[in-house]
Amino acid sequence: MIQLARRPRFSIVSAVYDVEAYLPDFIKSVEAQRIATGDLEVIAVDDGSTDGSLDVLRAWAESSRFQVTVLTKQNGGQGSARNLGLEHATGEWVTFTDPDDMLDRNFLRVADAFSARHPDVEIMAGRPIIFRDDIGRLDDSHPRRAQYRAGNRVVSLIDEPNVFSGSTTLSLLRLDRIQSLNLRFDERIRPNFEDGHFAVHYLLSLHPPRVGILRDARYLYRRRSAGTSTSQLSLAHPGRYSDVIEHGYLDVLDAAEARHGYVPAWLQHVLIYELSWYLSADDKIRSEIELAESLVPRFHDLLGRVVRRLEPQVVADHRVRRLRHIWADIFDHGYRDGDWHSPFVVRGKVDHEMGLQRVAYRFAGRVPEERFTLDGVPVEPAFAKTRSHQYFGRAVLHERILWLPLGEHLDARVGGAESVIRTSSERRRNRSRGRSLAALLDVLRQGQFDRLKRAIKRRTRKAARRLVATALRLATRIPPFQAAYRDAWVLMDRVNDADDNGERLFEHLRATRPDVNAWFVVARGSPDWRRLKTAGVERVVAWGSWRWRLLLTSCRWLISSHADKAIAEPDLIIRRARRRRWKFAFLQHGVIKDDLSLWLNQRDIDLFVVSTAAEYASVAGDGTGYTVTPKETRNTGLPRFDRLLAKGRSVPPEERDLVLVGPTWRTGLTLPIERSSQRRPVGDRYWTSDYHLNWMGVLNSPAIAEAAARRGWRVAFMPHPNFQPILGQLDLPAHVRALSFTGVDVQALYARAALLITDYSSVAFNVAYLDRPIVYFQFDRADVMRGGHMGRQGYFDYYRDGFGPVVLDVEAAVAAIVESIERGPVPAPIYQERIDLTFPVRDGGACARVVAAIEEMSRPWQPAGPAGGPVGRQTGSAQAP
Repeated sequence: MIQLARRPRFSIVSAVYDVEAYLPDFIKSVEAQRIATGDLEVIAVDDGSTDGSLDVLRAWAESSRFQVTVLTKQNGGQGSARNLGLEHATGEWVTFTDPDDMLDRNFLRVADAFSARHPDVEIMAGRPIIFRDDIGRLDDSHPRRAQYRAGNRVVSLIDEPNVFSGSTTLSLLRLDRIQSLNLRFDERIRPNFEDGHFAVHYLLSLHPPRVGILRDARYLYRRRSAGTSTSQLSLAHPGRYSDVIEHGYLDVLDAAEARHGYVPAWLQHVLIYELSWYLSADDKIRSEIELAESLVPRFHDLLGRVVRRLEPQVVADHRVRRLRHIWADIFDHGYRDGDWHSPFVVRGKVDHEMGLQRVAYRFAGRVPEERFTLDGVPVEPAFAKTRSHQYFGRAVLHERILWLPLGEHLDARVGGAESVIRTSSERRRNRSRGRSLAALLDVLRQGQFDRLKRAIKRRTRKAARRLVATALRLATRIPPFQAAYRDAWVLMDRVNDADDNGERLFEHLRATRPDVNAWFVVARGSPDWRRLKTAGVERVVAWGSWRWRLLLTSCRWLISSHADKAIAEPDLIIRRARRRRWKFAFLQHGVIKDDLSLWLNQRDIDLFVVSTAAEYASVAGDGTGYTVTPKETRNTGLPRFDRLLAKGRSVPPEERDLVLVGPTWRTGLTLPIERSSQRRPVGDRYWTSDYHLNWMGVLNSPAIAEAAARRGWRVAFMPHPNFQPILGQLDLPAHVRALSFTGVDVQALYARAALLITDYSSVAFNVAYLDRPIVYFQFDRADVMRGGHMGRQGYFDYYRDGFGPVVLDVEAAVAAIVESIERGPVPAPIYQERIDLTFPVRDGGACARVVAAIEEMSRPWQPAGPAGGPVGRQTGSAQAP
């Protein structure tokens, strides 16, 4: 340990807790600082670590070229550890580097030189660079990166209020000012913003607040792939929804008003930035938020007290992080008293075939009076819905979505005032003509595709896309292609899989509606491609092929059981080639029971198929989060239900002999979709997950094996298709049969099922449709219900609406399964009653109803007659909640 002869220029105070794995990188980066030995001291405070962090720190203190002081205390949080470190700091400048992050070797050197040139500056902010430890690379994508583009400079926050970074890890502050202010970290503020609170109070003491922006002092902020940092885990901490807002945000607002009589714009920008992370976290399909229901009222009360002190103009001027329009409206109007509606009506999607246009506006409070005129004549909406924008368990704003007839001139009055009509941006069509349209058309007419391919290869990627799009557009004029593909209905399931609602509807069309130009799409070489080709099924096209592109360039409908981007928005070239987009019919993979609006709102859906009255209300009804309305939504039943019903009725109770274990997947256990295969690989964490351990606990149960054997039943394990690739690697007991979806008639398995054991899979609706018993094993219920998989808690309550008992651990699951086996292959009366209420009509007519809905949406809209609305549409109010 080196003794200092003079006051150091810099003190690094670091609060250390269970970061043994990251400390070597942190230490290495500090040791690499290009400053004199006596210019730096480090105070490392071990906050009661349970790993080997303290030993690493002590070893470093013995060998470092700098003065390293190691302190230890009981665990009390980051703020308390930093406060202890401050008591021992002696440097001119102090910073609070996190021990899982790193400093560029020039970090302190740049700060040293800058402070020497600008001795009146009392705070400096380093430049954050994200270090992704999953790939070991730097990523310059931090939201505050723009403020560093002008180089090292001094900024007045009065002139540039968007600049400041409210973080003491990035910042260097004068220790003497901290001591004179008696400034300390507020230990009540956990799990985050304790450093922002500290920095804001520091800045409030400066007149004027001037910050040194150090572009060349890079701070390497580690983004842990394990997701275990304090910031990454903060959404699961109750303090994020109470103490942070009360003792952090509201306290600095009060302090600013007490000192200045108003809230400076720069401070408002700090809080807007902080609050935006709350909203973006709740906009994620897979949520990490853990907010107890009991905390919801207090959270919204505290949030409202902050938001009401933000000025609308400052919100509009915010540039640190791109704010979604809905966020800005929430900041400006979501928590204010009184009624409000947006001063404009947005004219968006146009359905030329039905002769309708969609308009929308937002409002808060009571639903405003609305009046529309078309070419001077009053018109009533053909369809209408009030959508709720819900955040953290509460609707904070509403949106009216209306479909009106098309016309030349639309006028709107909302809330008694004239509303401006805005048109949402539309993609500009690519009008590239190629080098010679006549020559290209001749190539296409002669079928010289090899020549075309050579021309494409000689061009740049961008030019090649233009050429292909032009070729596709021209091909639609050639009679053979027109005859084959014009006004086609293109059906599919997944890119690599069939045998679902898409294929079932395709079969129905080929058997009963030869007048419909129907085609089916699946990837070449996939098992289902080979199956269909072997069976001699005609009109099957390979996904991604030239023929597929020609088909989609000319088709009228794209119809699929899935809404993945590769299906709903498959090809930029095709979209450029088309004059008008096809209509997309979402047949669904199963009955929706969760709230999938965050995901499905990303797709442009023209027909949304549902199967039950409750599902319809959850999607198209007022107060839901979906953007689709009664116009797009039809209660037809799933196309596969027709075949399923026939197969189910062919297997009497005495022939049902299969205990089918069929859980769904988990997003946290798979990797992102591979572009080449359109599949989700299973991640390594699967093998140590609670998912694997709990399901293997059920499958290995001797009690279940014995109960099934007494009945003469067989136990089979058939996990979700995303987990099928590891099925062969599982160490299943001898009495359990592994079942693959490939080459298997899944509906025949459901028909044979004497019992289904699942967790949250929509397969339960298929089995319930056949009056089969079900057990729900939900060991991770709390995580999944808050959005830990693909959706949030929806209308369906497993305890109230489920078709079987709900169990939460292996022991209870085994008991419920054994009891069901002993009862036999029929549901208990209470669950049979629920099944009958859910599916009052089981008539084998789902395919015909879907076809009727597609045809209805392919012709001009007509008002409903005295008998009610068009086929499959539910009736009900479209008024605001």
